[in-house]
This record gives sequence, C-alpha cells and structure tokens, in this order.
Amino acid sequence: MQNKVNETSLFKAGNSLAFRVTTSDRKALKADESTVFEKKVSSDGSQITFSKVEPINPKLKKAYMNFAKDNKELLSELRDL
Repeated sequence: MQNKVNETSLFKAGNSLAFRVTTSDRKALKADESTVFEKKVSSDGSQITFSKVEPINPKLKKAYMNFAKDNKELLSELRDL
C-alpha cells in the first residue's frame, strides 16, 4: 500500500486544537472513536506521527496482570537493576 500524503489544518475543539480525519482516512485506518493512537513528536517539533495502537487481547492482559500480581517482588527487583 502506498503512503497517502495530503494537507490538513488544525481546528478548535473545546479547549484544544485537533486534526480532522477524513472519512476515507478513517476507513483506511479501520478506526472509530474508540481507536487509540500513539503520538510521536520529533525533537525539533517539525513532525508529528500518529500510529494506531492495536488493542491487547483481554486473555493476555488478564494473564499478565495475574503474573504481575504473583511476581510483584521479582518485578520490583528487576526494575531496580
């Protein structure tokens, strides 16, 4: 798939400014209001990159939370390395 490049402007959204996502872009991203994106701003402030964050499988999340709970001391020790 070829990258799509076009211009967009900021607009006022409450107390914030926002970028508009067109319907065609939203469909291409398979995104809706619940989709989460990671935002990266370049160190010189000249670029912003948004990447779609894939949701975590609920079973995997539950397994991780149980592991973290059962291994709290070990994870604390690893954090301090």
